[in-house]
Amino acid sequence: MAVKNYFQLVRAPNLFTAATNVFTGCAAASLSPPPPATVALLALSSACLYAGGVALNDWCDLDVDRVERPKRPLPSGQIAARTAVTLAVALLAAGVALASVVGAMAALTASAIVLLVVTYNFGLKSVHIVGPLNMGACRFGNVLLGACAAPAASMRALPFAAFMMAWVVAISLISAREAASPRCQTIVKTMVLAIPLLDGVFVGMLTTPWLGVAVAAFALPAWLTARRLYVT
Repeated sequence: MAVKNYFQLVRAPNLFTAATNVFTGCAAASLSPPPPATVALLALSSACLYAGGVALNDWCDLDVDRVERPKRPLPSGQIAARTAVTLAVALLAAGVALASVVGAMAALTASAIVLLVVTYNFGLKSVHIVGPLNMGACRFGNVLLGACAAPAASMRALPFAAFMMAWVVAISLISAREAASPRCQTIVKTMVLAIPLLDGVFVGMLTTPWLGVAVAAFALPAWLTARRLYVT
C-alpha cells in the first residue's frame, strides 16, 4: 500500500516520541499552562522536523540500503528517490514555518535542528562518537523547541534536554550493531518507544500526575504502529 510506504519513510511510530519531547519542554519552561494552540504548533513542528530528517536520511543512505535493507521503500523503488528528497525538504521547511508562528526563538531553534539534521546526514553520521552526539543534539534541540512556549524560562528545560540527548546517544551507539544483531534491534526499538513514557514521568513531575499519564499514553499509538512499521 502506497500510504504505508510513506509512513515507513517518515518512521511514523517515532513521530509520537518527537511530540512528547515538546510536551516535556513546555512543562519545564512554563509556570502556567501555555495556550493549547502554541503547544500544538510546536508539536507539529517537531513532527515535521523529525519526519523530514529521517526521509533525508533514507535518501542519503540509498546506496547502503540497496545492499543492507533492499525491501525498504526507496531501494525497492516503491518511492522514487526524487520524491523522498522533495518530501524531506518540504517537511523540514514546514517545521521551521510552524515554529516561526510561535515566535523568533522557536524559529531559531527549529532552524538549528535543521542544521543538525543536514550536517548529520551529509557526513557526520559516519564519524565515530560525533555522529551519535549529533543525533542526540537533535533531540536536545527538540526538547528546547517545546520550551520556546515560554522563552523567558526556557533554560529550565536544559536538564531534561540533556537527559534526552544522553538517551538518544546511547540508542545511536547501540543501533550501530543492529544490522548484525537481532537483540540490538530489540533493545533499540524498546528504547525509542520508551521515550513517551520517560516524557510522561517528566511532565508528571513538573505539572500534575494526570497530565503525565496523558503524555505517557502517547506510547500506546507509538507501540501499535511499530507493530507494522520499523522505527530505525
